Amino acid sequence: MSDAPIDLGAIAAELAQASGKMTRLLGESVGEGRSDTAWRVLGSLERVKSQRVGELAAEQRVAQPTMTGLVIRLEKDRMVKRHGDPKDRRVALVNLTKRGQKAVGRYRERATNLLLDGIEAFSEEDQAVLARALVLMQRLNAEMADDLDD
Repeated sequence: MSDAPIDLGAIAAELAQASGKMTRLLGESVGEGRSDTAWRVLGSLERVKSQRVGELAAEQRVAQPTMTGLVIRLEKDRMVKRHGDPKDRRVALVNLTKRGQKAVGRYRERATNLLLDGIEAFSEEDQAVLARALVLMQRLNAEMADDLDD
């Protein structure tokens, strides 16, 4: 092993790029033609159950009219349903439909299988390194999420 210092900035930049690229490639490979944003919205609705369009837009960092258009498309595909907010009739809430729940499940299963094919081709040593890296990535994600909540 080299005694050269580790370039943490380069590691951080490469990790961000690799993570983004994997997300895009999985979306292209198993995403049924839907955008990454559409899958993130469907996944968010699976976790949170009911959200306002404005909340979805803020979470995905897109303009509210952009999110409204996406919700309309997802609603036409019967993936989501909009209904009035009982606390504020001026606002619509968006929920995942049964069809949307099934689509999210299929997406995750196909993505898992695609990744599994690649991981199985790794040596046992590389599989162990990847398992350790996953724990570290999850820790980074948790720390970043905590920072956003502060």
